[in-house]
Formats: sequence, structure tokens, C-alpha cells
Amino acid sequence: MIQETSLEAYLEVKPRLGEKQKEVYRLLKNATRVGFDMTNMEIAQALKWSINRVTPRVYELRQSGLVVLSQKRKCGVTGRRAMAWRVR
Repeated sequence: MIQETSLEAYLEVKPRLGEKQKEVYRLLKNATRVGFDMTNMEIAQALKWSINRVTPRVYELRQSGLVVLSQKRKCGVTGRRAMAWRVR
């Protein structure tokens, strides 16, 4: 369940989000909704993008307050410990 304040924040910045940011946000929102978080590599794999395209978009979403660190865990793609993100 998305918090009312998170929805308000999203609606406020939505017009300022680029298309690539919106794609990453939608993916993370859907993952968060069903109880999952995602690492940058998992996002890259799901969207079929390079990591160099994903990392800046996640950073921008973090800066806008829409995405936050969920936990540090083993990445399903690399097998290494990585930061996993979720929608606020």
C-alpha cells in the first residue's frame, strides 16, 4: 500500500520526471507493491538496459525523494552484496 504522502510527492514531481525515470519508477513501484525491492542490476536486467542507463535514473529518483534504500542484500543478477531500492 502506497502512503498518501508518497503519492502526493509523486504527483508533485511527475511532470518533471523524464521518460526513463518514469520507467524505473513504475518498475520499482510495482515491485514494492508486491513486497520486493530491486538492485540496480536487477532493474537493468528487467528493463533490458545497461547499468550505465539505470544508475543515474535511480540516483535522480533518490534525489527527488521517490526512491529509498530498502536494504543491502545479495543481488539476484551478480550474486554480490548490493543496495536494493524501493518506492518511498
